[in-house]
Amino acid sequence: MNTAIPKTAVDYIHSLGRFSGAPGLHRIRALCAALGNPQDGLKFVHLAGTNGKGSTACMLDSVLRAAGYHVGLYTSPYLVQFHERIRVDGVMIPDADLTRLSARVAQACEGLTLPEGEHIGEFEFTTALAFLYFAEQRCDIVVLETGLGGRCDATNIILAPEVCVITPISRDHMAVLGDTVAKIAAEKAAIIKPACAVVCAEGQPDEALPVIRRACDAAGAVWYAGMQEMQLLRCDIMGSAFVRGGQGYTIPMPGRHQLQNAQTALRTLAALRERGWNIPQEAEVRGLARARMPGRLERMVDQPLVLLDGAHNAAGVAALTRTVDEMLKMRRLLVVMGMVKDKEYGECIYEMSRRADVFFACAPEADTRALPAQTAAAIAEQHCGEVYDCHTVERAIELALEKAAPRDCVLVCGSLYLIGEAEKILRTRQKAAE
Repeated sequence: MNTAIPKTAVDYIHSLGRFSGAPGLHRIRALCAALGNPQDGLKFVHLAGTNGKGSTACMLDSVLRAAGYHVGLYTSPYLVQFHERIRVDGVMIPDADLTRLSARVAQACEGLTLPEGEHIGEFEFTTALAFLYFAEQRCDIVVLETGLGGRCDATNIILAPEVCVITPISRDHMAVLGDTVAKIAAEKAAIIKPACAVVCAEGQPDEALPVIRRACDAAGAVWYAGMQEMQLLRCDIMGSAFVRGGQGYTIPMPGRHQLQNAQTALRTLAALRERGWNIPQEAEVRGLARARMPGRLERMVDQPLVLLDGAHNAAGVAALTRTVDEMLKMRRLLVVMGMVKDKEYGECIYEMSRRADVFFACAPEADTRALPAQTAAAIAEQHCGEVYDCHTVERAIELALEKAAPRDCVLVCGSLYLIGEAEKILRTRQKAAE
């Protein structure tokens, strides 16, 4: 392995940093060209949006595998282990392959001539590595999630995908993407390429939909409506059941927003079918029933009920609070919450703390981005009568579980960094109890 990589491949990748220079695709294009452009031999479903990308991608991956395809899945960020971001047929990239391909990508980086002061960043490096791995594995199709935005996102160097999917758009990453929904929509719709099908999730803001339609028309892409009514049979903390087109479906991920994601996934699959992919309806039924996304109202413990949800912006918290109001109103609610400073933390903490019977503020391990627990606690104290400044995630979870009765709900939310930590802490507690 290249001696430039310290300790482990993951350590090296993290050392590259989140930002690598002026926005643009010139760095990732140069890197992939040096690697032989592995992405050009792959077929893709490309997803962009503010919320719902991960869950929709998970559903698509599960159904395509149920249909017998060899499927790559690229998502970000990860919750517990970096390897989660790159999967083939549901299996994380093995450490040996990650190490081997990291050495190859690092060697290619050394030979690049980039503008002064620029370098290959973490996401660019990981994206190139993922393309190499998917090409090596000869994936039939790759479900590819953008990292940030779309126009300048490293994933956007692919040729025209089979389908572009635009999930619900809202205000997030405004310093990078723009300060209005329309500007953010334009950045995300820039993944649309000529001749691909475009599936746009229902419920887009009024500002966003015309922007996406114009991008579709300008690219000469094919707008896929394919709408079918959905008849809801059940929607509770165990998931949902619905009928669509005369066929019954179940999804294990709770929340009405997951019904919207399922509708988007089914429309995407229909668009793929029109392009010649063989996806039987029975594969849709089995695939959706098996689709599970960690950190999306994930049930970790039943007594008390412990849920983890990665809602980390205003739109995500709005979806979460709808589920809380509908499905948890009969339970005493203990909220463990920590956020990062570059999100709309005031609004998010307000919405959760006013619903909480008890609020536990903590700071996720997010380097300088973490919002101090003291700040979160001060906001929560204005709306909740019992607030604890716990500083660490571990202490917040420990105290919440101490105070929770068997019928209560402990809801951990506010940041994907927080959810990753909570997963580790709760699984360690479960192992210790066995």
